Amino acid sequence: MKRFFLALCCTLLLFTFNEVGKASATSLPAKSTVLLKAGKFFILYTKPAPPFVDENNRLLIPLRSFEDLFGGKVSYSASTKTAKLSWLDHEFQFVIGSKNAQMDGQSVLMDTNPIIKNGAMFLPIRIFIDQAELKSHWDNKENVLVLDDERILVGEPFENFEGNDLYSQNQDGAFKINNYAVTYKSNGTFQLTINASNITGENIPKGKADIHPLVSYADGGFATDSYSRPFYPEIQEIKENGNVSVFQNFPSKEVNYIITVARLFSDQDQ
Repeated sequence: MKRFFLALCCTLLLFTFNEVGKASATSLPAKSTVLLKAGKFFILYTKPAPPFVDENNRLLIPLRSFEDLFGGKVSYSASTKTAKLSWLDHEFQFVIGSKNAQMDGQSVLMDTNPIIKNGAMFLPIRIFIDQAELKSHWDNKENVLVLDDERILVGEPFENFEGNDLYSQNQDGAFKINNYAVTYKSNGTFQLTINASNITGENIPKGKADIHPLVSYADGGFATDSYSRPFYPEIQEIKENGNVSVFQNFPSKEVNYIITVARLFSDQDQ
């Protein structure tokens, strides 16, 4: 039954990749750095813009991501420019352009402002680390903020990945994702290129590296390699401190999120 399910997934995936989407993924950046990681997942894109660092050196992510990716409940009033967020067992309130936030009815002064970007509200992640005990750390080798809190890995993109992942045993922390690029094709697809560096301190043999993304669409669907490698060749040997680029094509529909892992297969997964 499991083999039949995997074969069916591969067939459906091939159909998805041949589909020409009616909605264009025009909001995707041509090139972007990667600044955020949740557990083992690098967060490449969050509609309508990737996570970014503001002028106060604080990392901001879209309000909607707190619900879609991390299990919160959000609401927004355009008339008052106010957002409410229930998350991490707390109730938060934010106002566009104001450093004054509320947590559980108490005033909290932030060191930067929530803003509107590309028509969406973006919130600083720092308040949740400082005030709500969101577990996190800055990884100097991967050069990303890592959210370590298991409570937040509940969104559909994460669940869809886990549901298709044949390789349960692996080594995380093997790569630094330098950046990614998006190139649109004439056949209704876009090519996603992920550029990474080997940070293991040793050579990575051919077939040992595993870097591939999952794209989550606004229509509720998603597309990814089924992780049984039906379409894409093994990654070649990567020298110590060497770089690698991974290419994959996806339907050019409206994209909500792009996540990826960057890991090493364990010996039992070979």
